Amino acid sequence: MTHSSSNSLSPLTRVELEMLRTVLDDQAVYPWNPQDPAADATVSALEQTWDDGGADYAGHWQAISSQAASLWNSGPAAAPSLTAALVQQFGTRMPTGLLSQLADRAQAVAQGSQSLMDQLVDCVQGVLGDWATEDLQVMARPLALAMRDGHGEMVDVALRSVRNLEWEQLSEVEQARLSLAIARYAIAQAQHNA
Repeated sequence: MTHSSSNSLSPLTRVELEMLRTVLDDQAVYPWNPQDPAADATVSALEQTWDDGGADYAGHWQAISSQAASLWNSGPAAAPSLTAALVQQFGTRMPTGLLSQLADRAQAVAQGSQSLMDQLVDCVQGVLGDWATEDLQVMARPLALAMRDGHGEMVDVALRSVRNLEWEQLSEVEQARLSLAIARYAIAQAQHNA
């Protein structure tokens, strides 16, 4: 019973032997030796037929880089501003000036390291100046905790719990609830756009 010696070798050993045969083989691996003066004519003929299209590449490169630059520069600006998004979403429920204040504060606090509840309170304090911080924290806590647990429907519930009336016709509690819900939306948008 005779076995071929190549069948008993491991795959790694077979690869190593194949590489060794390739390196030690007397036959030329390349069709010409670049060091041989006779190969110079062949290389020169190939170089003359080669068209690198240098000007064509430069034109394409200019087009690509200008397109990339325009996309880069218009990236954040192409997205609607946070104020515009809030006005579009909540313009019928809160005055535009207050939405603008909320948007500005949301962008400022979204970059900070405050807790979500503190971010919410910080956002709405300018809109609801008469409220104590502790009272706003009590109202913001359910929104902050619900969002931390991943239950985003709490914002929708808060929005639905406020009557759909003009801002001035809402009670102070409803104004606070609505402001906090919009602030939560604004902070999420500001963090998403950052």
